[in-house]
Amino acid sequence: MIPTVYDICIQNVLTIDVQKTLDDAIKKMSDYNLRTIILKNYEDKSYHILTTTHLLEFKISNIDKSAILQDLNIPKVKELDKDINLLSVLNDIDASDEYMVITENEKLIGIVSYTDIVNNIDPQIMMKKQTLSSLTHQYRAITTDENASTLQVIHLLKESSRDAVIIIDTDLKPIGIFTTKDFIDIVHNDFDLLKPIKNYMTSPVSTLDDKTTIAEAVKYIKDKHYKRIVVVDENRYISGIITQKELLKTVYNKWIELIKEEGSKMSRTNEKLLKATSKLKEEVSFDYLTKLYNRSMFDTLLIEQIENFKNYSNYSFSLAMLDIDHFKKINDNYGHLEGDKVLQEIAKILTITTRGSDIVARWGGEEFVILLPNTNIEQATIFSEKLRDSIESFDFKNIGKVTCSIGIAQFHSSDTKANFFKRADEALYKAKELGRNRVELEHLN
Repeated sequence: MIPTVYDICIQNVLTIDVQKTLDDAIKKMSDYNLRTIILKNYEDKSYHILTTTHLLEFKISNIDKSAILQDLNIPKVKELDKDINLLSVLNDIDASDEYMVITENEKLIGIVSYTDIVNNIDPQIMMKKQTLSSLTHQYRAITTDENASTLQVIHLLKESSRDAVIIIDTDLKPIGIFTTKDFIDIVHNDFDLLKPIKNYMTSPVSTLDDKTTIAEAVKYIKDKHYKRIVVVDENRYISGIITQKELLKTVYNKWIELIKEEGSKMSRTNEKLLKATSKLKEEVSFDYLTKLYNRSMFDTLLIEQIENFKNYSNYSFSLAMLDIDHFKKINDNYGHLEGDKVLQEIAKILTITTRGSDIVARWGGEEFVILLPNTNIEQATIFSEKLRDSIESFDFKNIGKVTCSIGIAQFHSSDTKANFFKRADEALYKAKELGRNRVELEHLN
């Protein structure tokens, strides 16, 4: 028996009114640990499905969580009657129908995915359901009159690349068949090729009605030890000719096609999710203006450095805090767009000046921080002086000279993250207090 969509669907599903907000839907999905939730439009009685893929897209597009679900243009999903069988559904859907809802008397009773449907269809079931009429258009028969010469029929075989020709009478009904095996007998016995084909054809020819199922046809061919079968319609006109191999190939190729289609869809979805995840990771980890790490990511990487310090003897690292001198005047005199360009140029200088192992971030406003692994305070001082000089020497378009102040500190065994930062910040404050455009070291009590 072929399963129905109700047999394989997920029941007891949760819904939410399309007039609710995106935040309401997310909360419900989180509370019930759901990857999808059904949205119901009570006005037109339609259903929509919100998925995690949608949530990723909304996040990337900066859609506010207060948005009304109905305004998000989530497409309607197909509704399926609970008693429809899987093969019937398969004829009406494709891989783009990711989810469908199951209804009975307009009442929602479940949800089913395209994957669920494909995975629950057995090729044997398809063979019992599908008839020969669905295949014969692919396997048209080559026919000829019973009075055609044998030589003409041999030419037909050669030109058609088929291994059999159906012989028909004046009413276009099949009366015999001539195969490549018959041709071998003719060559072996040196028969006259100019004689009519009716002298050498195999007759009568076995036929099957095109309403016969593929399973029945396969069994018939096997039982009779036939290589092929001629298919006729209800009036006994020829519909086509198909071999046992072609019968099985057609069914299993359809199955493989469905699996490939589903695999391709999953691959596209995964690719989309990977891109979305990558973009989200970038948003979470990097400053949008300078493309350097942001403060949150810097904190995470600082914790890793502290762990390295604890786990490895003789490991040292230092912190440089950089502040652009008189940055407010740049914004006031030249505008915020020019100020943004200065920040971007400083970020480029930092990227060029630092090593691959160094960790550079925009701390906020005009402040930057640089973590220097395997670097003591003396080495950090040399680096910071070079960095300060690089910035002072750079010609900032439309502005000219820009300078910076830098405070540096080295991490010690008694340090916490807070007092480590405090010492670097105090050193930076001292550099600014002493006239700016200079590097100052931490003060250890």
